[in-house]
Amino acid sequence: MSDISKAVFLSYAHEDIASARRVADALRAFGIEVWFDQNELRGGDAWDAKIRTQIRSCALCVPVISATTQARGEGYFRREWKIAAERTHDMASGVPFLLPVIIDDTPQEEAMVPEEFQRVQWTHLPQGVPTPGFVEQVKHLLEGPRKPSLKVEHRKPTSAPPGHGPVAAGVGDPGVASARPAAKKGPPVWALAGLAAVLIGGGVAIFSSRKPEPPPPATTPDPKSQTSDPKPAPTAPAMVTLPALKADKSVAVLPFTNMSDDKDSAFFTDGMHEDILTNLALIRELRVVSRTSVMQYRGTTKSMKQIAQELGVTYILEGSVRRSGNKVRVTGQLIHAATDEHVWAKSYDRDLTDIFTIQSELSSQIAGALKAALSPEEKALLARKPTENAAAYDLFLRARDILNREGNTPASRGRQIALLQNAVELDPNFAQAWGELAASCAYWTFLSYDDMDAHLARAKAAIDNAVRLAPDDPEVYGSLGTYYYYGFRDYARAVEQYEKRARLQPNSPVVFNSLGLIQRRQGQWTQSLANTRRACELDPANISYQRNLLATLRAARRWDEALAAQRRIVTLLPNDLQEAYLLAYGHFLATGSTREGDAFLAQLSQEQANSPEGISIRQGWAGTIGNFAEVVRLDKLQPYYEGDGAPHYEQAYFAAISYYALGDKAGARSRLEDFPAELRARLGREPKSVRLWAFLAGMEAILEHKDEALRCAERTVELLPESRDALDGVSYAAFRAFTYDVVGEKDKALAEYARLLRTPATSFVNVHEWKRGYSTLHGDPRYEALLADPKNNAPLF
Repeated sequence: MSDISKAVFLSYAHEDIASARRVADALRAFGIEVWFDQNELRGGDAWDAKIRTQIRSCALCVPVISATTQARGEGYFRREWKIAAERTHDMASGVPFLLPVIIDDTPQEEAMVPEEFQRVQWTHLPQGVPTPGFVEQVKHLLEGPRKPSLKVEHRKPTSAPPGHGPVAAGVGDPGVASARPAAKKGPPVWALAGLAAVLIGGGVAIFSSRKPEPPPPATTPDPKSQTSDPKPAPTAPAMVTLPALKADKSVAVLPFTNMSDDKDSAFFTDGMHEDILTNLALIRELRVVSRTSVMQYRGTTKSMKQIAQELGVTYILEGSVRRSGNKVRVTGQLIHAATDEHVWAKSYDRDLTDIFTIQSELSSQIAGALKAALSPEEKALLARKPTENAAAYDLFLRARDILNREGNTPASRGRQIALLQNAVELDPNFAQAWGELAASCAYWTFLSYDDMDAHLARAKAAIDNAVRLAPDDPEVYGSLGTYYYYGFRDYARAVEQYEKRARLQPNSPVVFNSLGLIQRRQGQWTQSLANTRRACELDPANISYQRNLLATLRAARRWDEALAAQRRIVTLLPNDLQEAYLLAYGHFLATGSTREGDAFLAQLSQEQANSPEGISIRQGWAGTIGNFAEVVRLDKLQPYYEGDGAPHYEQAYFAAISYYALGDKAGARSRLEDFPAELRARLGREPKSVRLWAFLAGMEAILEHKDEALRCAERTVELLPESRDALDGVSYAAFRAFTYDVVGEKDKALAEYARLLRTPATSFVNVHEWKRGYSTLHGDPRYEALLADPKNNAPLF
């Protein structure tokens, strides 16, 4: 027990544990130590002594008050409250210590609490959903001097609105092309507050939240000539620095309201909103909050002032879109949030073909209202008309909407590509649609989906069209950068394009995220971590950025920071079962503890546990802790889970390992079904698919085709060596090491395992997983020594 300090003690009735946990996770996500005892088996002298010690040594005590505590005249929490109240008698008057929180409509004046609680101001957090003001206030109280304060600014309980409520062997950039849809889960926005100030002070550079985006293109490469780069470009810079921005020109554009009779037009309204955001980001003197950070305010009942405080902006732009036939009406109003003053308002009634004129005029007039000067270059960019074909634009917006809502799966990518293809067929001069088509086809190739070569050729034809039609368009720069990155892992050319876009759109965090991803693949882990952190600071509600940060922290084995990052994701996606499980899984990776994972499964409802997702999670946890019999039992109950889009052959392979580990070789071979033959046939058509080679190597090992397994494993790392990709290359090297292990090449396996434990890796390399997973090396003193050495799970950078 440290001698205090900066810890917060959370006291609650066990019926309120869900709300208390939300508060605890919110504070922990910002590095605040929280004593949050979740043991419901109250009692015992040792336990009682521990609680008393914590209350008497914590910096702040946060009692959670609710209808539950009102109804319970007795309870251990009342003993905690009494101890906390007694401690205040030994404190100087005005020293902040008690911070009561109400989580429902319980009136403060009627609350059954010690009278000392009534001497301080209370905070109202409906359902325990933390507000930015609450988190900031706790940080302020903990960081300030421990002396009497004349004024402790807690929010009084006013009439606030009701509260709102292992990734298998995936390689690639988690969510780089899109975040999982925020609108689907309705994440809270408390996490924005602590970072909002960062947005005001310094200039930033950019891309787009859907994928990296850059500027003017040079000649696009021929796929056949990409074995080497004849003219190496400079490596990625750590940061693009731009002039400081003024806080009085900061704007948040709230999601537009869809006023159309046809509610299927929501994609069109969201598309208008995103395009206006993109236009405003072109104006150098404005700071515009990213799309991912504003989407959670759709339908909010929060005041303009509160939203502005949470996002750290001065102005709010809200609007609506009504589409009827070939007509569209767009309204917008700009509000000075602190005073609720309407600075500017206008309605536009036009033909659908004038939609880009509306976007241009609205952006220009917003700039004028805020006295932001427009350069000739900015005026020209705002005046762009990507297409004159309303139907083509409609398809383009539908394609973008799919990616925003559904994320990156083979199914969503396939439908997006089809819509973009239809758009360019309707308007062959639609450069942005060509660029998006190129980027999506390149990403398809990058993940080794079907027909890689055909998709890469399609990407080249599309990007050539985009560059020919609009060589200076920032959206095309982004698509060209993505084409280089995902089509060829040509990091230098990708960065060159991203920097071009950064100069045109200086107010977006995407550049930092994109540079972080590229540097990670180049093995520049420290620089990557710095840039990814910066992206998260600038756009803290962006789930894909948070996942990228989490992956890098895990690769670094910076476990405390990784757990904090995962808690932040859980807070942003409070209803996501998989993310909650991954927090427990993170504890296992860090310490080998199974307590958190077991507790997570135990608290699932019967409906959750027996849902397809619940069965998949239970199976994953069983495999993680080496309970192969349970994996097999659940596999028979649910052979395939469609929720995450993982190919059936991958799921069959991981299940077969458990059969094999139990000594059921016949069962393992049967579980693989006809997939080995299918993969061999596919590799005949797609010989450069690293993913197929890796999984075929594993299958051949299980089938005890040793020579063929080794051939496939070696081919995997030949196609994607770590020197070419320090992220995925390591994962495939781990595939090869496991293949060595299964087929009995023990010395090779040991050498590779030892090397991999000294190498940052985002998957397949962890001593605690290896201790419990299948291996022919268990019992070998050399292997056991590797797993027992604490250096092999210590931070790498």
